[in-house]
Amino acid sequence: MAILSHIKMIRCRDVSAAIHICARQAVAVVLIVEDALAMDGCQVFAALNAAQPGVAGVLLSASLRPELPRGVLEVGLSGLVEWPGNPVHLTRAVELVLERHRLQQENIRLRTLIPLYSLGEQFLAATSEQEILDGLVTAVEQQTGASHISVMLYDLQEGSLHIAASRGMDPVLARSIRLKPGAQIAGWVFQQGKSVILNKEDQHASIFSALLRQPDIVSAVSFPLRIRERVIGVLNISQKLTDERFSEADTELLGIICSQAANALENLRARQQLAATIRMRTLFEQYVAPEVAELLLKGGNTDLMALGEITEVTVLFADIRNFTRLVQRIDLRELRVFLNEFFQFFTEEVFHWQGTVDKFMGDAVLAVFGAPIKLERPNLAAAHAAWAVRRRFAELREQWMRRSAEFALVDLGIAVTCGTIFLGNIGSTKRLDYTVVGNEVNIAQRLSAESSSGRIYITEAVRQAIADHFELKELGEMHLRGVEKAIPVFTLLGEKEQTR
Repeated sequence: MAILSHIKMIRCRDVSAAIHICARQAVAVVLIVEDALAMDGCQVFAALNAAQPGVAGVLLSASLRPELPRGVLEVGLSGLVEWPGNPVHLTRAVELVLERHRLQQENIRLRTLIPLYSLGEQFLAATSEQEILDGLVTAVEQQTGASHISVMLYDLQEGSLHIAASRGMDPVLARSIRLKPGAQIAGWVFQQGKSVILNKEDQHASIFSALLRQPDIVSAVSFPLRIRERVIGVLNISQKLTDERFSEADTELLGIICSQAANALENLRARQQLAATIRMRTLFEQYVAPEVAELLLKGGNTDLMALGEITEVTVLFADIRNFTRLVQRIDLRELRVFLNEFFQFFTEEVFHWQGTVDKFMGDAVLAVFGAPIKLERPNLAAAHAAWAVRRRFAELREQWMRRSAEFALVDLGIAVTCGTIFLGNIGSTKRLDYTVVGNEVNIAQRLSAESSSGRIYITEAVRQAIADHFELKELGEMHLRGVEKAIPVFTLLGEKEQTR
């Protein structure tokens, strides 16, 4: 049949050989030369169709007996050609059958693949990566009938592939497997981004023949998992329980399922990253101005214990004086409201001047300027914030004095210092505190304890930085508890006109 030389053909000498082939590999069309067989051609086709349902067939018969066309239709043969006959007629008949078979297969493929797209909704509804991966394994099992399935993901920190979901595998063994990119078949697929099909009869000819250590595997596929253009893992399937082979059609099917699962993973990770960013921003904004929080988030520092530095900052410390007396005389629920109102405007003013609220400590509060974002004039920013806090505290006290005369004795001590401190996270992996540590912090706390009548005490270094913007008064040297040397102290009298 040279006329069909453009088509790959396999000649079989008997029916059993043809049935064997149809049972083990995809066949488009069978040509049955009836006179060469001991059986009726229609019966032969029925046996081949049972071995491979849907296969097309053309009967070549020298005996075009009257009942033959009816038999051809009953068994589903696609063509009947006189044999021997005109080669052109035979070629045309085979080409028509092949085209009809191609269209039928395409319709079957579409009917099979279209429902797979509904898996996307199922994957997207998942709330965890494990749920997506388990769903992927289930879908692959249902669509391919594979007896062994594993999904391997690449762990960037380990630098290896590990099994994240599996079926038909020993769980202990699955957890222990680690593969480097390029190692074994799955490692090669991950590295190259290409799928591999290995069927039993041609495994020996594969470049992976030396790696095939399970002779009971009839057919296997390794398929790369991609998010966009990046390979994130490998899907491995194999068949041991039946004699069925995987084909290119199976890789197309896997491509659809895997792409939907990968898209769901990408969407889930994006949602989780967004949620984590929102949580982190919310956390940071409890301490710093929104623009400072944004700067910290853009830094991308995932090691929170490593977040910190020794740097030059300005420290603002404010302490409510005579608060202990209030605790003894005022209802605690009212005191809570009073404190919250104080902390609210204190935070507003610090944030307005791009400072960071470090912590609330009972009736005191600590803020820093100049870190974690740099300010051109942190001392001046802290002084402006302190002056605004002083003014708003006086207003707050007046309001609360109308409720109780006890608030007439309440005062606010404020101090501003500057120098080298450590700013960052301290604590443990279980409990972190973003705070400042250093001598200037101690000095600010001691100075605020010495201040009264709403005065703002500052050190020499702060005075030099703000002298052009504030009216100042020198108070002389002070000996502070816990500080070895006496330090020069100044107080703010008011803002100069040109700074308004």
